[in-house]
Amino acid sequence: MRVAVFDLDGTISRRDLFLVFLLHAARRLGPAHPLQTTLLPLHTLRYGLRRIDNATLKAAFLDAILGGRDRAVLQALAADFATHSLRREVKPAALEAMQRHRQAGDALVLASASLDLYVAPIGAQLGFDATVATRVAWTAEGRLAGSLDGPNLRGAPKLAAVRTLLAARFPQAREFVAYSDHASDIPLMQAACSAVAVDPTPALRRAARAQGWPVVDWSRSHGGTAEALPAPRQAPASAA
Repeated sequence: MRVAVFDLDGTISRRDLFLVFLLHAARRLGPAHPLQTTLLPLHTLRYGLRRIDNATLKAAFLDAILGGRDRAVLQALAADFATHSLRREVKPAALEAMQRHRQAGDALVLASASLDLYVAPIGAQLGFDATVATRVAWTAEGRLAGSLDGPNLRGAPKLAAVRTLLAARFPQAREFVAYSDHASDIPLMQAACSAVAVDPTPALRRAARAQGWPVVDWSRSHGGTAEALPAPRQAPASAA
């Protein structure tokens, strides 16, 4: 048995969905903490200057826009985002690649540094067998804590999460293939039996050339996305 591991942002989707989701939430609910929202450009600048890491920046955006929101409300919002917004974001060529793996009998895993809040329903919408994603933290009262629960799944932490999931869910799998667009996934791609660079960033393109990984262009295909989506099903099992 083989497993196909797909990154989400920029690989399956046309762009990073983190801010797309937060903007969707802000339009529907308004920012949870308007004053904190005004500080987000400063946090972004500090990240650009390497004063804070990606996890800290992600938590700042999460808390400003969604901190304290009720879990049921956010889960409904995330389900709506997956059902409607994602259909405009998915690359048809990604759907075709997933279908080829299904026809070959491979299991499909969605592995993302994006938030599990919306990655799980996206995985269900796209017919994945399991997902791994960065977890959001919840309070005992069932409200978003505005922080992360565990590591931000970029780089080595994503590889560790994928390995944990494969051992638990697919112990019979002897190999996996990885698809990604970003250099942060190089550890995952190096651990795979084969890897494909999808619309890669310059850094990943250089790494793909050095490693001998094929480079594919999924960004030019347009149209037919909604019609090509598999029928929705219950959210796949997840781990992080």
